[in-house]
Amino acid sequence: MLSNRTKISLAQFLALQTDGAIALLCEKHGVEAPRFDYFPDRLSAFRGWLSKATEDPVMAILDEIIRTHSTVRAHVSPKYMFDERWEDLVRCLKLDGYHIDMSARTIRPVDPTIPAALPIEDDLTAEVGKSQLPEAAQIVSLLEKSGAAFRQSPPDFNGCLSNARIALETLARAIAKKRRESHPGSFDETKWGQVLAYLRTSGLLSKQEEEGLAGVYGFVSPGAHTPLGLTEEEMVRLGRSLVASMAYFLTKRFNG
Repeated sequence: MLSNRTKISLAQFLALQTDGAIALLCEKHGVEAPRFDYFPDRLSAFRGWLSKATEDPVMAILDEIIRTHSTVRAHVSPKYMFDERWEDLVRCLKLDGYHIDMSARTIRPVDPTIPAALPIEDDLTAEVGKSQLPEAAQIVSLLEKSGAAFRQSPPDFNGCLSNARIALETLARAIAKKRRESHPGSFDETKWGQVLAYLRTSGLLSKQEEEGLAGVYGFVSPGAHTPLGLTEEEMVRLGRSLVASMAYFLTKRFNG
């Protein structure tokens, strides 16, 4: 499924097209077109439409845009506006686990075994908000900076992983500090290993879960090598996805 970030990027891209082209595209794929008269501007109309549209027609429209990429681009002027919005959309889709193959003009999940996986980052943001941790806004900001670093041109892969790793570290430390109020224990807040050990000894994590968090943190730490067979971009996307998943698990456990 598409994350909120990708839906916003798609809205920005579709806003470049004419009302007539959008109306025909929606009619072709059996979905009601955006009602521009209900919103203050076209971008808001597309955002509202995408927030309510079901996944299948949106993916069908996206598939046609990819297959007719050259034709769609020809109708946008100046071209740099199309190219910039297109590149941002492609990178947002990569963060969601979708790869666009322009040679074959297709879109496919990076991992075909999980095509219907929910966008974990949206769920993570919601759970962090529920936690009421004092550092909640900082954690969400770090995740947003991580995504922005991946999407910028050229991408800042180091910044992407660094911000994701710091978000995970900040989250674990914040949970440990909050938990210490009702589960006495001592740890050095600046030492990742001690924070994780406290979360285990205080009963929040099992030994295996502690090791899993430590492993993901090590995977995205400076000096970690790109696994054989993966490009740097693939490794960064994978690392960020692992961080988001483990952060979601940790927050959900804390909230539960």
